[in-house]
Amino acid sequence: MEAYKLNTIEQSTVLDADFILRKNRIMEKVYHLFGALQQAMAAEPAIGGLALPGGMPPKISRGEQYGGLPYAVLDYPRLFGRDDVFACRSFFWWGRFFSITLHLSGAPLHRYRAVLGRLQDQLGDWYVCVHESPWEHHFEADNYRAVRSLTAGEWQSLMQGTFVKLARKYELQDWENIISRAVPAYAALLNMLEEKG
Repeated sequence: MEAYKLNTIEQSTVLDADFILRKNRIMEKVYHLFGALQQAMAAEPAIGGLALPGGMPPKISRGEQYGGLPYAVLDYPRLFGRDDVFACRSFFWWGRFFSITLHLSGAPLHRYRAVLGRLQDQLGDWYVCVHESPWEHHFEADNYRAVRSLTAGEWQSLMQGTFVKLARKYELQDWENIISRAVPAYAALLNMLEEKG
């Protein structure tokens, strides 16, 4: 069969303009959800009151091809420098999940490295990135592992890397609860970093 030919399901899909219109409406709602999430984060003292020298304004961006699927990202608070990164990244991935991530590298990581080394036992449902690239967001075993699944030695080794990413994953069925779950999770993590430091 030639590469351009459509199978029955593809033929049905190409005739369904409403599918794309629904998808566009949903992505618009993701933007609204992330806007409301950012406002709720800004109102939370542990997040909105964070002293982040060189910090940038919130940013929502989107794309169509992470693993072949649409996605959207909210970065707030955020600092992306040549070497320095401090970002709370909220991620929507079509058909897969929502996630929240704290991404540290450079000076921000140096500031919190010792604290992070002592937090393993307190990070219950969090995952830590084990991938060599900080720009992957999926939760396959080659990218994220549950913090509680690591030995103390594995944890310490990861805390000595060039970046650290801690993430939590939420099901898309939790859409209505994302704000009420993500804000306290981010706040608790940031409070742990500050209190233990």
